[in-house]
Amino acid sequence: MDIEKNRYFQLASAQLFPYHGTAAATVLDSDKQDEDEAVRLARQAFAYVIAGDDERALTCYTEGISRFPEQAFFHACRSILNTKLSDQEGAFYDYQVAKSIDFNYHIFLEWHENKPEVSTIDPAVGYNDLQSLLESALDATQQFDYEHALTLYAQAVSAFPDSADVLVYQGALHMRLLRYDLAYENFKAALLLAPDHFQAYVSLGKFYQAIHDYAAAQKAFDAAATISPENSVIYEERGNFLIERKAYTAALSDLDKLVELLPDDFYVYAIRADLLDKMDAWMRALADYSKAIQLNPYYSDLYTYRAEIKEKLGDLEGAAADRRLYEEIEAED
Repeated sequence: MDIEKNRYFQLASAQLFPYHGTAAATVLDSDKQDEDEAVRLARQAFAYVIAGDDERALTCYTEGISRFPEQAFFHACRSILNTKLSDQEGAFYDYQVAKSIDFNYHIFLEWHENKPEVSTIDPAVGYNDLQSLLESALDATQQFDYEHALTLYAQAVSAFPDSADVLVYQGALHMRLLRYDLAYENFKAALLLAPDHFQAYVSLGKFYQAIHDYAAAQKAFDAAATISPENSVIYEERGNFLIERKAYTAALSDLDKLVELLPDDFYVYAIRADLLDKMDAWMRALADYSKAIQLNPYYSDLYTYRAEIKEKLGDLEGAAADRRLYEEIEAED
C-alpha cells in the first residue's frame, strides 16, 4: 500500500484540526489537483475556521462524517469545534464516536483537552546527558506538554544522533499527536540505525495498524517477535492487533504466551478472559477472571466482568454476589 495515498495517513498527517496551534499558512497552501477528496473537504473546513465562519466549518465536518463514516477525523474535528462553541453535548458525542472508531483519536483529543496553554517547564534548563533529557521529556509528556517534549527529543536527536531509542520515543509522541508522517520517518530512521531494534518494529506495527495497512502491520509485529521472542510487549500488542482483526485463534496464542511470560500480572488474565468471552469459551473466561481477582481482589471492575460471564453460564446467584462485591469495593473507595 502506498501510504502517501492512504486516506487515514493523509487526513491525520495534514493536521487540519480546528485549533489555533495549527500553522494556517502551511495547511491552506495546496495546489494538488489530485488531492484526496476527504483531505480537500478537511482543508475547506479549516479555511472556514481560520476565517471565523464556524457554522460553515461545522457543515463541512458533518458532510465529512456522512461521506466518510470510517474516518474518526471528522468526528474529532467537530468535537473540537463544538467545544469551542460551548456545545458540550455535541462535543462529547463526537468524542465518543471518534474514540470508538480509532483509539488514537481518543489519545489526541485527551491531549487537546489537557494541554497547557503555556509550557510550565523552563526551556532554558540545560542537559548534560541523554538520560536527563529523556527523563525531562517523559515528565513533559505526563503533563500533556507534548510540544515541549518534542523539543527535548529534537535536542536529543541532535546531540545523540546514533541513538535509535530517541527516534522511537520521538515517533511514539508524534503518533499521539496524529503526526503520522513524522512518526513514520522516525521509525524508519531508527531501523536504519539499528536494523534489529525490537521496539522500532513494534512501533512501526502500531503505525501501520493506525493507517489500516494490516499486511504491513502483521509483518512488522512478526519481525519484532522474531527479534525478541521472550519480550512480553509484542504478544500484548500483536494480540490486540489480531483481536481487532477478529483473528481470535491467533490472538489467543499470543495471549497464552503473554500469560506464560507474566503469570503474576492480573491484567493479562483479564484481557485473555475478554478474548475468551468473544470466543464463547465462557468456562475458560470464568477461570481467567477468577485468577485475575485472586491476584488483584481490589480491582472492582473485575467482579462486573465475571458477573457477566456467570450470567451467560446460568449462575445468576453467583453473578449477583459478584455485583455486590463490586458495589462494596466502590463504596470503600
